[in-house]
Amino acid sequence: MCKFILVALLVCFSITGVASAAEDDVFEIEAEGSYRMKAGSSIDLAKKMALFTAKRKAVDLAGRYLSRKSLIKAYELNRDEIYSLAAREIEAEILEEKRETVEKTSTYRVRIRARVQASDFVKAEMEDTKQEKKEAKESFREEMEQPVSAEIDPGRDIAKAYRLLREKKWRIAMVYLNHLTTKYPNWGDVYMAKALVYYIFHEPVFMKKALNDACRLDNQTACDDLKNIKRVHDHDFGLTIID
Repeated sequence: MCKFILVALLVCFSITGVASAAEDDVFEIEAEGSYRMKAGSSIDLAKKMALFTAKRKAVDLAGRYLSRKSLIKAYELNRDEIYSLAAREIEAEILEEKRETVEKTSTYRVRIRARVQASDFVKAEMEDTKQEKKEAKESFREEMEQPVSAEIDPGRDIAKAYRLLREKKWRIAMVYLNHLTTKYPNWGDVYMAKALVYYIFHEPVFMKKALNDACRLDNQTACDDLKNIKRVHDHDFGLTIID
């Protein structure tokens, strides 16, 4: 009887310890996001895009630490898919939002406080698997045309683009990304993804143009790549890009 009580107590303490650890590993993060509005763009689109950008920054920050503690996987090829979907899952409070106009350019800015935890990444993995299975059932025509939903859902939309890249469906990915540039005309992440496809296609001139577009739209990774890449596929990145 005493042995049973001891085992029960050990199990209780173990469960309590895990719950406490999980609670300790909830990140509260403040982050900012912005979206440069194209002429005629709706405020609703700009707000949702700025909000997603802020949430994705929060996810990137938390993921850097959670993965080191092995509370989430150290994602490799599907990292952008999972992190983009995780940004849809997290709780966030808008602390400030505003629209700024300089000359003829309007930018919508959002500052948030977000809560990020390991379970957000688990849910994202489940959603990624669900979407992958759904896409596997698409007809040949649907796969080649890559129709895009009218719903504003940047996390799911960009995750699909990176999923197509991971599956090495590069031409289909480019078709899909072209649709996304119409749906989200000033989203730097889309142009960053296009730069990856152009690299795979051995088209460094178009790769550099896509990086320029992404950098112009505040994608810092693209700006860093433009600064640091000097030559790719025997192409001098210092050459003038095409319009």
